[in-house]
Amino acid sequence: MVNFTEILELERNLNPESGRLGLYDGEDLLFTTSDYSAVTVAKLFWRYGMDIYNIKNWVKDKILKPLSRLYEFQREGHAFSTVEDLMNAMDPALVEYSKKSIKTLLKEEGFSDQFIDEFVMGAMRVNYGQTNDIQGLVGAISMAGVEPGLWNVVGGNQLVPQGLLKKSQANLIKGEVTTISLSSDGSPPVYQLDYLPGTSTDPENTKSKEYDIIIIATPFYKGMTDIQFEEFQNNITPVDNDFHLTVATFMEGSPNSSYFKLDSVGDLPTAILTTDEKVFFNSFTKQQSVSGEATDVPVYRMFSNKVPSLEELKQLVPDMKDLRMVNWMAYPEYSSSVNLPSFTLHEQMYHINAIEMSGSAMEMSAISAKNVALLSYYRYTGQYDKIDEIITDDSNNEQKSEL
Repeated sequence: MVNFTEILELERNLNPESGRLGLYDGEDLLFTTSDYSAVTVAKLFWRYGMDIYNIKNWVKDKILKPLSRLYEFQREGHAFSTVEDLMNAMDPALVEYSKKSIKTLLKEEGFSDQFIDEFVMGAMRVNYGQTNDIQGLVGAISMAGVEPGLWNVVGGNQLVPQGLLKKSQANLIKGEVTTISLSSDGSPPVYQLDYLPGTSTDPENTKSKEYDIIIIATPFYKGMTDIQFEEFQNNITPVDNDFHLTVATFMEGSPNSSYFKLDSVGDLPTAILTTDEKVFFNSFTKQQSVSGEATDVPVYRMFSNKVPSLEELKQLVPDMKDLRMVNWMAYPEYSSSVNLPSFTLHEQMYHINAIEMSGSAMEMSAISAKNVALLSYYRYTGQYDKIDEIITDDSNNEQKSEL
């Protein structure tokens, strides 16, 4: 994602949610950071001991280093057939993480119950709207998401896909895909794609085109697609996993500091994460404009797992000058153990969003897209030796020395 912004000459806001952090259990603010970094460090160590230091090293060693390893493999042109194969290439331990909850995983790694139930729970709630029972791999990726160094694109993150689409000079056909059918079941196959152009909903307007390769770059999960598959010998079935509803509510106005038992708005943390799933919201955060400029009236964003009532919203922002709400099926509903799916649905038909069973984030989608691009190209050109190649540290070091 960083490379994309550089290619497109976009500016990054490197401190999008600066300010103080609070953890709220539904009754009290259990913990708040300070405007002074030294005070924050002291408070973190007082409450969580070495856990707050160890989690940084753990995320670095267990997640960020394997990701760097994967970037190197992708630069060298390696492609993987399944999400499990891709994770194995990064580090075989990551596949094991997906078989246990993040709470179990971190307890095995020596982290305390208090740290897991408060700090980790807050991260799971804000990033995925779920609890410490989610599988350990996505939980670990979620912990990487609360590390310093996050950024957004000035002007909005949507400028990245918009710019890439334009720069690629791809032929974009605006329309809704209704059916994918197998025109020829030879090897390679030929697919017919039926679609309604523009915003048409009239089946009589259906148009068709034939393709050698189909890449589905949208969640192909249970209940998430209306695309029909026809003329296939075997059923093409979506990933058997539900998606999680997230509601983002934006409220313009001054927040109610007394709700959190604080004397003034100035005492209110910039971002409040919740540690109990009984609380009606997952997080409550003061927003910045995507331009990075200050606004006259504060805007707060609330994440929740259901559409909130007006009474609930007024508990947080009593006198709203404006209210906007966006609800969408945002990411998988994670259990404590998952099966990592394949990127391949049929010969030369692929599913980028299979990666979301391991972790749902823009960076994960970009990694998956590159893998599918390599995978489809190698299979189309018959370069099967580039796919699922067993990579060892020794062979990797030999390649480096040869280069």
